[in-house]
Amino acid sequence: MPKPKKGKKHSAVRELFVQMQINRGNADAGDSGANVDASAVISVLVTLDGVPVADLGASAGSQTGVISLPAGWTLRDGFNVRPFGCNASVTEFANQGDGIYDVRIVPYVGNPACAWLSGEYIYGIQIKTSRTIAGKTVSLQGSALGKLTIL
Repeated sequence: MPKPKKGKKHSAVRELFVQMQINRGNADAGDSGANVDASAVISVLVTLDGVPVADLGASAGSQTGVISLPAGWTLRDGFNVRPFGCNASVTEFANQGDGIYDVRIVPYVGNPACAWLSGEYIYGIQIKTSRTIAGKTVSLQGSALGKLTIL
């Protein structure tokens, strides 16, 4: 019978520890459009085994136009939109280093009638990527929820 191999085993899927906070920033009820004055910022910290994961996307966006998040990132919204409310559009992704990322959001830009309404919004961030660890390809996944309060 073969002897078991010594050393740390890596499963095919490892969990990223994802934390997020949302800062209302400049966003107030009635604000709209792809501009800094209507934006809120989702700050995300990502670690694996306590070590910051700093290579999950390059900074992109000018805060004045809609962009896509980097590969592997998904912004979840729309599951708690208030009546007459809208989903969000991303206008900037900033890699701050040390596993910290900022995602700037505004009310959905595809409809000029969309504006922030006063109240609470819940957003989710999901991250799925892969790495080679100990010579094996490993899927890394994690997610977090955060609350934005618009006054």
